[in-house]
Amino acid sequence: METKNHTRFIWPISEPFKIAYRDPVTGFLTLLPYVDLQWKMKMWGIAIGNMVFKLTHEPGADWNTALAYTDVCRGAMPDTADLDTAFAHKAEFDEIIEFLKSNKVAAEKWNAGWYWSKEDAGDEATVVDMSNGQAELISKRIKNGYIRLVSRRIDTQKPQTVRYPLVYLDEGVFKVSYDLDLSRKEQLWGIQLGKKYFCLKQEPNQTWYQATEKAKQISTDLVRISLPKKEMFDEIAKYRDAANDALMKLQAYGIETDLWEDKSLKYLTASEYLDHYVTWWHEMIPKDMPEPCRFIGENRKGGTILI
Repeated sequence: METKNHTRFIWPISEPFKIAYRDPVTGFLTLLPYVDLQWKMKMWGIAIGNMVFKLTHEPGADWNTALAYTDVCRGAMPDTADLDTAFAHKAEFDEIIEFLKSNKVAAEKWNAGWYWSKEDAGDEATVVDMSNGQAELISKRIKNGYIRLVSRRIDTQKPQTVRYPLVYLDEGVFKVSYDLDLSRKEQLWGIQLGKKYFCLKQEPNQTWYQATEKAKQISTDLVRISLPKKEMFDEIAKYRDAANDALMKLQAYGIETDLWEDKSLKYLTASEYLDHYVTWWHEMIPKDMPEPCRFIGENRKGGTILI
């Protein structure tokens, strides 16, 4: 499991895996491409494509007892095709399990032995051995088979959110939505922090003069791009970890973002005094000294446009 790029709580995971979070009322599962350690109690399983294997095993039992196992997520015994897929991805699956266990999530690796499938032939049923991937028929009366439920009770209609409103540059104007629309991710421009729209990515080091000139060049008749005033960083300074969690969730969906770092509060600002600008730290920095910055945006005509 990739662990290089993450925040304290949000750890992206790679395809084809997703984490399945359980709705405690409906039992529907929401599949997300990241581990959210604030939602430990909601984690039900790990998805491989559209099948979700439960994080833990059921008690070993004979085939007829195992066939009756279910839960609020409609987990049931897998078929052999499900178990074949699980065996093909077992090593990566177990890496995720190990990470979850290290963060005190109840989770179990695949055992080296045979697992019941729901496929049967008279007095016998098919099992798949997770030590070698081989299938065979054994008596249904044997009681020591492993059981891992699989569910496809996935909520495909639930909108995805990252906690903060998202800002899309759509038809030349900024539009705000709480929903993450992946079909429009090329239009995703920023995130709303407080009342301001901050760009998802920071600009490379440049002087105050270069940054203000670039902001003018990329502004249009409908939108204004500019440097933020130093007071606008108050929201970021107070809620930086939560904002970074939101940005990391976007990264998990393949969207390019830059996280806020300690030094980001020394960014270029629109607060100026003669040939200096004033940082959020109340430092006076010469305008000709190259520093990073992050632009803000606003609509020139009208207020917030919701979508």
